[in-house]
This record gives sequence, structure tokens and C-alpha cells, in this order.
Amino acid sequence: MASLLFSVLIELKSIDWTAVLAVAREHARAGLFGKCRRLCRQVTDLFPYDLAVQLDVGILLSSYGFLSDARVCYSKAQNIAPLDLRSKVNLANLVRDAGESGEARSLYSDLLICMSDHPVIRRNVLVSQEYDPEMSNAERLCQAKAWGEWARARVGGGQVRPKMLPLKERALRLGYVSADLCQHTVGLFIKDVLKAHDPGRVEVYAYSAGQLNDWVTDQIRTACTLRDISSLDDSALATLIRTDAIDVLIDLSGHTAGSRLTAFAYRPAPVMVSWLGYFATTGLDCIDAVILDEWHAPPGTEAQFVEPIIRLPGGRFCYQPVPFAPEVAPLPALRRGGVTFGCFNNTAKLNDGVFDLWAKVLLAVPDSRLVLKWRTFNDEALQQKVTRAFVDRGIAAERLELRGPSFHAEMLKEYGDIDIALDPFPFTGGLTSCEALWMGVPVVTWPQSRVVSRQTFAFLAAIGLPQLAAQSADDYVAIARDLAADLPALQTLRAGLRARMHASPLMDVQGFARRFEDALIGLYQKIAAEEESKAMNAKTVLHVGPGHRANGAQLPQAFRSADWREIRLDIDPANEPDLVGSMLDMQAVADASVDAIYSAHNIEHVYAHEVPQVLAEFLRVLKPDGFLVLTCPDLQSVCALVAEDKLGDAAYQSPAGGITPHDILYGHGEALARGHHFMAHKCGFTLKTLTQAVHAAGFAASAGKRRSRGLDLWLVACKSAQPEESLRKLAANVLPA
Repeated sequence: MASLLFSVLIELKSIDWTAVLAVAREHARAGLFGKCRRLCRQVTDLFPYDLAVQLDVGILLSSYGFLSDARVCYSKAQNIAPLDLRSKVNLANLVRDAGESGEARSLYSDLLICMSDHPVIRRNVLVSQEYDPEMSNAERLCQAKAWGEWARARVGGGQVRPKMLPLKERALRLGYVSADLCQHTVGLFIKDVLKAHDPGRVEVYAYSAGQLNDWVTDQIRTACTLRDISSLDDSALATLIRTDAIDVLIDLSGHTAGSRLTAFAYRPAPVMVSWLGYFATTGLDCIDAVILDEWHAPPGTEAQFVEPIIRLPGGRFCYQPVPFAPEVAPLPALRRGGVTFGCFNNTAKLNDGVFDLWAKVLLAVPDSRLVLKWRTFNDEALQQKVTRAFVDRGIAAERLELRGPSFHAEMLKEYGDIDIALDPFPFTGGLTSCEALWMGVPVVTWPQSRVVSRQTFAFLAAIGLPQLAAQSADDYVAIARDLAADLPALQTLRAGLRARMHASPLMDVQGFARRFEDALIGLYQKIAAEEESKAMNAKTVLHVGPGHRANGAQLPQAFRSADWREIRLDIDPANEPDLVGSMLDMQAVADASVDAIYSAHNIEHVYAHEVPQVLAEFLRVLKPDGFLVLTCPDLQSVCALVAEDKLGDAAYQSPAGGITPHDILYGHGEALARGHHFMAHKCGFTLKTLTQAVHAAGFAASAGKRRSRGLDLWLVACKSAQPEESLRKLAANVLPA
């Protein structure tokens, strides 16, 4: 059909290469890889100088394991557009998938220099270092912290924790965020947990950032409120989460593909947690906890994390097999007379250390063979490279079998060819190890210091087989050799693995759900108590006219810490303020009751004769040692633009669009046109007149500045007299640079 379509298109001389590529993609999904490759080659041959063709075809080929073909496409793309970095990004991902950690590290480092603000590049750098055996724990932590600082800077600095509502008799509102709520490792692990949640204890929302919807997605949809967030940017996602009043927001992706962790920097929920889909620190210090267990996180693991660690009893994973998993096959060694080792893990996890150790295992077990399976073994060059790695280590090529991808059900059947699974390191198996065990195949693993190196060990410990976890390289070889030496015992182990798993915490869905709920409810209550205690001791800042919590003005960075508690005063009850009132009448605020006031672009909205009344109210509610931070337009700078005849030109860009000097002088024109007359400006200031006004109102000391970038004035005014050095220090802390 595809060949006929292609011939017709050629005859008509009207080739829509995207349509042909869609057919090639369908062939790949159906496992017809030869047809897929032929169509891809025809498209790239017909459009040799089309950048989009080379990139899109390369991505398709790479996603189905044809790394060499994809590399050719990326090379052509680089020749077509040397300054377009997409081909280099794709190449970095490709070499990582091929297990070339060193080359991937180099490419990602170069990309990070060129595209330091690109979210995907920064994310890929962090994920790739988990595969890289040469990266130290200290280096990985440093890179993650740098990402956290970058993410905070993107949202204007650290954000204030949203108000925590008491649980009392209500359910805790959970929000799970992931791009993998489908037949993916995360989706398969999470779906049954979501179904097992107790609706009397938790109310569950799932935020799906992915494009794929399948049978797993359908099951998740029946278990919770599922929201499609694939088209939302970070700010809109944060707003949606706030609107849903989520109490505990759970990230399931970390820095893996499709992650929305950057939205967490907005701190859209009072408590935020990292769990399941990632295996290292996020680097984001506003994440309140990472859910691990005693096996993933032995004492001292805290040094690798920015987040506090919660060790979940019974393990951090809960496994349920897919419904189409076949029965356990008889031990294959009994029919072939020799043991077959196997590994169905991502080839990105393979490295020289793994090859060294696996070769020693094969040498220690005569007549044994090794089956490796992953989609990238569609690539002949990778097959040759891996084969050569073993030959160089004394293993004959015929003892190796490299298998390409297959459908999930068919892949599970292939465990019928495997006696013993060998786990790679430092990145060990996750779902792969669970499925090997479910298919009756014991897994030999070597847990090390990284959390990701301890995944299989955690599964083995949970099901009562910690003896399959090695303490050293020699121990790894000995465990594999001893298993292979006693086939009756191996057959007994194989036959009993499912019953062992069923009886363990690893597959106790109801028990896991209760323990997980206990941990989250306990965390929420603990943080709520801490926040209440902090609030009792914290200084208070009265935020005047902030607008709504979801999209209104934010406090300056100086006030965004546990040392300060925000009290929001707004004239509009619809903005859900803590106190309803205006600048002219703040009777809702007691005398001398607040430590600071923050008023941003409010004072220009009253008449000049009302300014003393506003400042008198500010002075009244401040404690004796309190201070006011005030900002408003700088008429001196604005009038300079007017003098240049730029009254109607955009002076700067805002979320509402271009802001002109006319807007700054009289109020935002578009808002006024829509009937928002309260937006009109009724007075204005220079730094001199604003300083005079606060002193006339009774403030004892002040310091101010003109900020040309924002065409605004900033001033801090203290109720009582201050030494010059103290005033300078305060101004440096609370006024913008």
C-alpha cells in the first residue's frame, strides 16, 4: 500500500513528504521496519536539502532504533544549517541511547553553553548523567542545584508557600503530574495505585502532559479527575493547579522527557513531592520531600538530595503485571543444556564496566550465552560494536544474541528464553526488573551509591531475595555462577517467583495505597504545624492591593521566606484577600500591628489631596520599628519620553502588551476602555516629591531610587529614625537592583 502511494505521488509530481512519513511511522508501529526504512530513505533522497525532512526522518529512525540511519540524517541537517542546533541535540540523545556516555557528555556540555536557557537541553543533561558511570555524586548534585537556581530565576525567585487549609474532616487533595500516563513505565506503575486510593482520605487529580492516550490512560481516567495539560504553559498549569486547590502536588517525571517540573517552581500547591518517575534530586529546593525507601536510600543518601527524604515502609514502588503477561515458561536451560543470561534494558545503560563484568560471568559459566534486547539493536553498527566489545573480552560472538524491539506481549514471551537476568549498572532496571521477576527470571544486581543503582535491589529485598544483590564485582560473578550451577534450584526459584511476589509488599496495592496516603497526610500535617508555628513567630507584611492570589502581584523577593507572613488587603472581595479594605480606610488593620507594608503601583490611583491620608494610614498600622516599601511610576523619566514626542510609543512590554507614556501618566488605556475606571491615575511623583510626602506624613527615615528600566520609583520609609548604615542595609535588601 505504501509503495503504491509513493508511486502515485511521484507520478503526480506532488509529493507530500509528511504524508509519506506518516505511512512510514505506521509501518514502524506495526513492526514492519524494512518498509519503514525504505520509505524514509526515499523521502530523504528526494529532499536532500530540506532541513525539516532530515530532522523529522532522523527522529523517526532513531525512535525505532536505527541509530546509524538517523545519524546520517542529522549529519545532513548539520550541513544544510550549521547554526541550527536541533541536529546536535538529536545527536546527543542518539549517542546516549547507544551507550556512548562520554560523547553524550561532551555534546550536552557544548549545547548547554549555546542554549543555556533551553529547558529540554538542561533536562537532558541531568538525565544523561544518571547513565554516565564517570559522573560523581557531587557533580550530579551540583548540576541539579544549578538547574534549581535556573528554574527559580525563571519565575522571579523563590515563591511563597500557598496558604494551607486544615484537613479537619475533608479529604486531602492530591495532584499527580506526568507526561507518561499511558503504557509507559510510570503509567503502568501508577494506574493501580490511583484505583486503590481511598476516596474518604484523598481526592485525586491527574495532570497529563503527554500526547498519547491508550488503555492505561483510560484506566487512569476512571480512577480520578484527569486533566489534559499538554497545551498549557507553566504559568497556566500553575494557575489550574491553584484553582483545583491541590494540597499535595506530586511530580512523577523529574527531568525525564515531557517533564513539567518547571511549573513546580511557581509553587502552585502548599506541599510538593517528587516520586516514582525519577531517581535523583530534582535540584528544586521548594520540593518538600522525595519518596524513597530504606533500600533505595540507606543512611547517608541525604547528601545526594536537595529535598528531605521520606522512606516509605515496604518500598517506593508497587508493581502489578500487565493483563496480557503470559504464563511462566519452563526453565530454558533444561532443554538447551546450557544457561542463557539476558538483559532487556535500555542500551544507554551499557558501558565498559558492564561489559567487563558480564564477560567475566560468561567466562565463569561454560556453555552459557547472553541475550540482549532493546530497540536500538535494530541498528547493525551497534550490534557490531557490542559484539566486538565481548569478543575483545574473550567471548565468542556466537555466545551473544542481540534482539531488536517487539510488542510488549511478545517481549514478555521472550523471557521464556532466559534463565537468569543480568542487571546493568549504575543505572539498573525498573519495570524491566519487575517484569523479568514476574516471568520467573531471577535478576542479579549490584547496588551502589546512586539511588538509580538500587532499584532492582529494592525489588529483590521486598520479595525476600536480597541474596541476589552483590556487594562487589566478584560477588556479582559468584552469584550468577552459583545460580547457573544448580538447575533444579533455579527451576524451583523460577516456578515460585510469582507466588513470592504476590505475597510481598511489592504487589500489595491496597497496603501500598494506605501507606502512601499515610505518608502524604502525615507530611501535610507536619508542614502545616510548622507553618503555623512559623506564622506565630514570623514578621507580617501587609500587601496592599495585590489582586487575586492566582494571578495578582507578588511580593518582592525579600519577603518570600519563612521569616515573613503575608497579609493581603484588597478592596475587591472577589480577589479573596485576607482583609477587605482600601488604602484610604484600613480600619480592618489594627494600630501598630504589622512589621512592613508593600504597596506597588497603588498610590497613583488616589487624588493628590488624598495622598497624606493614605500615608497616615500606612504609618498608623506599622509597628514602631516597621517600614514601608512603595513603588510607583517615575514621572520625571516618563516626561522625558513625552518631551521626545513619544507619548504614544511603547516604553516597555508587559503581559498586557506595550505600555506607553500615556498609559503610565493616566492609567492603562485598554483597561480604562473596558470600563475599569479604578485603573485611572489621579496623581504622580518624582523621587523628590514622593520623599517629601512620606516625611510630611511622619515617616522618620527613607531611602529611594529611580529605576530607568521600569520607569518607576522605589522607596523604603521607616516609622522611626534609623542609623545611616542600617537604612542603607535595609534599602539594599528590599529595593530591586
